[in-house]
Amino acid sequence: MNTNMVVTCSTCEQDIDCRIGYSNRTVQPLSFGCPVCGSLLEITLDISCAPQSGFSFKGCQPCEDRAQGSFGSGNPFVNLHLDFPVREGGYRMGETPYLMAFEEVEKNSEDHVVAQRKMHDFTMKLDILNEMHEKADEVRRLINLYSGKNKQLFQLRASQFLEKPENKSLLPQDVNATLYLVIAKAFFPFTVFGQGKEISSAMPRLMNGLDQDKLDEFVLSLEQSSFLPTLHRDCIKLYPRIFYAELPLRPALFLDMTRHAGTEKVATKISSQDFLTLKDLYKDIIEVVNRQLVLVAGLNNLQHRGGADSFKAIDGGSLSSLRKFSEKTLSNKFKYLDDCWFNLSGEVFNLGLRNAIAHNNIDYDVSSQVITYYPEGGRLEEPIARKMVFLDFMQLLLDSFREMHNLNHVMKSILYYKYLVYDRRYSSSGD
Repeated sequence: MNTNMVVTCSTCEQDIDCRIGYSNRTVQPLSFGCPVCGSLLEITLDISCAPQSGFSFKGCQPCEDRAQGSFGSGNPFVNLHLDFPVREGGYRMGETPYLMAFEEVEKNSEDHVVAQRKMHDFTMKLDILNEMHEKADEVRRLINLYSGKNKQLFQLRASQFLEKPENKSLLPQDVNATLYLVIAKAFFPFTVFGQGKEISSAMPRLMNGLDQDKLDEFVLSLEQSSFLPTLHRDCIKLYPRIFYAELPLRPALFLDMTRHAGTEKVATKISSQDFLTLKDLYKDIIEVVNRQLVLVAGLNNLQHRGGADSFKAIDGGSLSSLRKFSEKTLSNKFKYLDDCWFNLSGEVFNLGLRNAIAHNNIDYDVSSQVITYYPEGGRLEEPIARKMVFLDFMQLLLDSFREMHNLNHVMKSILYYKYLVYDRRYSSSGD
């Protein structure tokens, strides 16, 4: 379903033709920059009383002369849809956001039936996302409960969220098992199930093939330094924040079906939210991934050289310890991960953008949705500017969240090894 309307910008009084495609989310906050003055215009669609549609406006108001219907010529035109990237250009009858999205999927599918199945699966994922978004506050409370002392209350509230019988065990391995069930359910729409399953299956095989005494030394060092529990806490605290990005992540989730197919890129935009409210989330996720790489490096060294602190010589020298590795900048860490067992995603690490965000050397144009950032900003000489569009940033944010989630499976496996193997081994030996 679509609604055509004309709105007037409250700042410059420009009339703008809008075609609004309907999502299945009950409340649909849509926004775009005025094509003339750049002011942020917001239209919220409420379908809670369907088939009637309710609209509210901020920064603009509906034009009284032509509230709905077909468009004439002369006004700027925008397509709006919460779930799909929307193409720029003039109004063309019938080229709704949904039909244009389906056409893109069909071009990258074997046939029409396969394309329909993909769109059906995407709709089901959005249905789950809608449900989890409404439970976002509950998920935040569960994460806080897990991090607190009352694990019994966590088990109780988690069982209610999971709609399963309560696991009354307060053993750390059982509390963690509940935590990961909560994560799997709440964040399913954002993750790739097969990737997590593959890592969870590979980790026990990897660890079983290592020198067990050296592996135990590695696990003990992670525990004694509080590195692993602190990293685990900081990682899971980031999960609920992805719900703040739920609206503009929808088009990025859609592009999972098309972005790796080698198709021609067309100018597209997102119909919701502002980059400036989300940029710090990317920076914080990359910071956690940076620390998670210490675990990857330790296991890699154990696999290749028999010791967690044993690095391959680089440029005539080698690092003396994991502690030295942890002190390296993210850009300098990769060269020490030789023939790495973990397949790091090259699409995650835009270090120039990360640095620009950290030092606030960044600009955003609401109307064009273009991000301009300066990786070397802050120096006396004029900085070199780089650009990316908001939709590309949202894909980057989604990829980084998935990488953090995949590396969380590495942490999970190390924790289970500590609880189920290491602790039992040394408690029974009396050491």
